[in-house]
Amino acid sequence: MSHPYNQYEHTRMWAVINKGIDDLVENNDIEEMTQREHIVGYLCKLVTELETEND
Repeated sequence: MSHPYNQYEHTRMWAVINKGIDDLVENNDIEEMTQREHIVGYLCKLVTELETEND
């Protein structure tokens, strides 16, 4: 499915964040109300922006 975060989709960061969300959902710690790709992609974008600011 197309989403605005395609540039992050095949990165290690994407995999780690996606796994973390899987764990939280499985433990009933969070409930997803938005498509997973948008959640993970947004978090990847935030991390990338913060890394860029701190360089």
